[in-house]
Amino acid sequence: MKADESSRKKAPLPKADEKKGSKEEPDKDARLLSKLKWPELPTRQAIGIPLAVLVIALLVTGFTWLTVGAPLHLGLEFKGGTSVTIKTDKTDQQLQEEFSSYPLNLITRDPNQGTVMLRFSQMGQAQLDSLAAYLAKSYPGATIEHTGSTFSAANQGQAVVAIVVAFALMAVVIFIIFRDFVPCIAVITSAFSDIMITVALMNVFHIELTFGTFAALLMLIGYSVDTDILLTTKVLGEKKYLEKKIASCRATGLTMSISAIVAFMVLYLVSTFSYVAGFATIPVLSSISIVIIFGLLADLMNTWFLNAGLLKWYMESPQGRARYA
Repeated sequence: MKADESSRKKAPLPKADEKKGSKEEPDKDARLLSKLKWPELPTRQAIGIPLAVLVIALLVTGFTWLTVGAPLHLGLEFKGGTSVTIKTDKTDQQLQEEFSSYPLNLITRDPNQGTVMLRFSQMGQAQLDSLAAYLAKSYPGATIEHTGSTFSAANQGQAVVAIVVAFALMAVVIFIIFRDFVPCIAVITSAFSDIMITVALMNVFHIELTFGTFAALLMLIGYSVDTDILLTTKVLGEKKYLEKKIASCRATGLTMSISAIVAFMVLYLVSTFSYVAGFATIPVLSSISIVIIFGLLADLMNTWFLNAGLLKWYMESPQGRARYA
């Protein structure tokens, strides 16, 4: 009895790590996702919710097209107009009342130079001559820049060609990489939804299509497919543990997207509210940053709900099981 008791006393206690099976040990990605609390949705809901948002975005864009004549509110470069730079201490309200008889749609200021830029929509020749005469009388040092309808129409055509070519080349590259119809369609659909949701938000917040915002839309084509390619490559490259692979990619992809969103938010705040520190605002950078923020927020939904849901549905289908075991 004494020997048994002594052996029991000397027997080492099991460690906490040994009590838990190795299968219960969470990996780093799982711990990260548990902190982020990313919502897990059934496959149908994960696919259906982004598609419903895409339909709403298409309706908003279509309504804008019917009312404005273009899918976006066009800026000076794409619909023509007049830009005037003057030196004045008048407030925006005073300037709007002063030029109320003209189609004034934007006022920007440069505190360092003490100048104000006024942007007018397309005007007839008589109204344009009247504006030039008034500026020569009231603001002798004013500078006037006019963009004609012919040049703006050419810009519209080139913009459409650039978007179509960029999207087509992106689709070709996706098909070359994966060589599988369904995953390629998932990536292209996700990227298309990113662009359309961004366009709809631009219409809702009345952000005009300028050279800057057009460049932002082109950049979004690249931003929208990077996490999609990461996810698709991981899911198709390994043949087991589908949920674990998606969770692992999601941790990396969310880190990439959130980092970019924070960076562009800082850029937006600095370029928009720099006048508080006595510096000139930068409307081009402000517009670019807010458009990319819209696109990245849409990409969070489309990548980790729509694209992930389509991939999960495909991999669990008979065709996916037959091809990827």
